[in-house]
Amino acid sequence: MARKTIDLDTIQANGKRGETQRPAFTKVNENFAEVYAGLDEVQAAVDSLDSRMAGRNRLINGDFRVWQRGSNFAAATGARYTADRWLVNAQGSTISASRDDIAAGGGAGGRLLAGSRYMLKLAVESAAGADNMALVQQRIEDVRTFAGKRVTISFKARATVDNFKVGLEFQQSFGANGSTAADSIGGAITLDTMWRWHQLTVDVPGIAGRTLGSSDYLQLSLWLDAGATFAGRAFGAGQKSGVVYLAEVQIEEGDTATDFDRRPEALELLLCQRYYEVVDVNRLVGITYTANGDTRACVPFKVRKRVSPVVTSSSSHLNLVGFGRVAELVNFDGGMPGWQGTPDMAVMASLSSNMQAAGAVLVWSTTSQILVFGDAEL
Repeated sequence: MARKTIDLDTIQANGKRGETQRPAFTKVNENFAEVYAGLDEVQAAVDSLDSRMAGRNRLINGDFRVWQRGSNFAAATGARYTADRWLVNAQGSTISASRDDIAAGGGAGGRLLAGSRYMLKLAVESAAGADNMALVQQRIEDVRTFAGKRVTISFKARATVDNFKVGLEFQQSFGANGSTAADSIGGAITLDTMWRWHQLTVDVPGIAGRTLGSSDYLQLSLWLDAGATFAGRAFGAGQKSGVVYLAEVQIEEGDTATDFDRRPEALELLLCQRYYEVVDVNRLVGITYTANGDTRACVPFKVRKRVSPVVTSSSSHLNLVGFGRVAELVNFDGGMPGWQGTPDMAVMASLSSNMQAAGAVLVWSTTSQILVFGDAEL
């Protein structure tokens, strides 16, 4: 509608100049109505844009697309990483975790899951006991994250049984030599056998006056099974067996859940590799050999780690090739290597065998594949 202008000059039937009050104020009201309608449209557009901005979700791998450690983890107790950044833990009860494909178009989840490729399948076998439990969790680096803020947790999920209660708990961990952790922050939701979008809004406490240590974090736990000892932290989740399917988990500031923040594939992998990375020894570089038999080799990481990682290898035997003193290629049985780590590389700190007799600069591994794992998880 075009803007309506009040006529101030035309001589009216009564001989006076300009419109009378009623038609004039009618035009004013109509103009204001149009302006406010336009403002509503602008606000709706801004809200829509905000929901599409990357970086809202503070969880990494919330849609379970990265699985560097494998994709199937058998039922067991204890703490284990599964999908990148996601830790399962069980005591007394057991929990298994695996990657499930989502069919094109969302499969059984329909439009709820249309944008994702994978989901996390969690099978809980509950064992009665006050100290027994099973959960899945992620630790978000830096306990200052969301401190003193209102946040909303959202995710898509279903269970194989109705009335499957899940406790959603935040824990503020202040790190080594820091203040005592603050837990039992959150609430509960109940799953049924249908795919649904679940949301919970939580006020995260401030941390003024707390002492921060090293490797502090904010942890989100989804309690699937919890004996009486954990009833408070699990918000009454209770003990039960069943299978839970979980997809598109998100934590964002504010009291409203928005569409899942789907970061580019390469970026999501890089974020995961800050905490854990698999590299191939065939990428050995910067290798030196000295007369006293001391051998060093470096395997560079693709991504700088959060801290110096724990470095392990799947192999206990390393075959290498090097240049000897007379510039001849020499086969070298390195035996079992000893590994150390820096934030930027895995370092082969020692070898049970060496080329002391020949002297050489090592060049490459002759085995088909030797994998090295750098773990800098919180």
